[in-house]
Amino acid sequence: MKPPSRLVVASVAGLLVAASLLVTNLFTSPLPFLPCLPVVTAPSGAGYEPSGLAALADAAVYYATTPNVPQQTRDEISLSLAVLRRRAPMRLLVFGLGYDSPLWHALNPGGVTVFLEEDPEWYRVVRTESPFLRAHLVQYRTQLDHADILLQSYKRFPSCVPGAGAEGAEPPVFVRGNDACPLALHNLPPEVYENEWDMLMVDAPKGYFPSAPGRMAAIWTAAAMARSRRGEGNTDVFLHDVDRRVENMYAEEFLCDRFRVGGTGRLWHFSIPPVSRRGNTTAAAGGGERPFC
Repeated sequence: MKPPSRLVVASVAGLLVAASLLVTNLFTSPLPFLPCLPVVTAPSGAGYEPSGLAALADAAVYYATTPNVPQQTRDEISLSLAVLRRRAPMRLLVFGLGYDSPLWHALNPGGVTVFLEEDPEWYRVVRTESPFLRAHLVQYRTQLDHADILLQSYKRFPSCVPGAGAEGAEPPVFVRGNDACPLALHNLPPEVYENEWDMLMVDAPKGYFPSAPGRMAAIWTAAAMARSRRGEGNTDVFLHDVDRRVENMYAEEFLCDRFRVGGTGRLWHFSIPPVSRRGNTTAAAGGGERPFC
């Protein structure tokens, strides 16, 4: 057997020296500093109190154990989350039920989150999977293929237009019982009208085939509610699927470009002040052509 060459011997010796230095360094170098364990102040058995923590835990388990994912992207969710972090607990009204409903419920700890859904079958599916959600089954009078006609003709209905026929101070448009306006969601559950909503998320109803309800009435209603606000602050309105023509043109007409404060992907964010705090800026901003703006 041939003895190993000098090169091989030298290589092995070098590896042994390097390994020796590495081991020495591991034992002599200081370990990264670890902070002290936090003090546990809650009594044993307190669990996930307050209830908001339990909702967050339930949502984490739900999304970790199901292939279902929210309809919105991470960037889109983050845009709404920024407002929730700043304003929660709040009153949040969401048009539509979906795989993201447990998320919106959990992200408003201590607040009130209400969902409105128009599809009876889908309503039963989501409510069966998430019975803790506060959700209502509602009806729409609109149809997507009537969107252009509704937009062109709504000013002919005085109850659809802010201040129509009024003198002096502009009265707010009303939603509850306003069946004369074809865009008003006039027959929603009473609790929807009896509360002021700090944030509205319009991600329903369906708007991707001609006979679908479309989001025309949801957008008009959100705008009317925001205008009529009496509490402090503005109303944050989020509209999804703005890449679609109807959502885009109804947003411009009723939610108004000048109130749009952000957006990402297919989501737009509007911060709408009540008409009582707009002064005399409506007419100057083109309120004649677009009375909601």
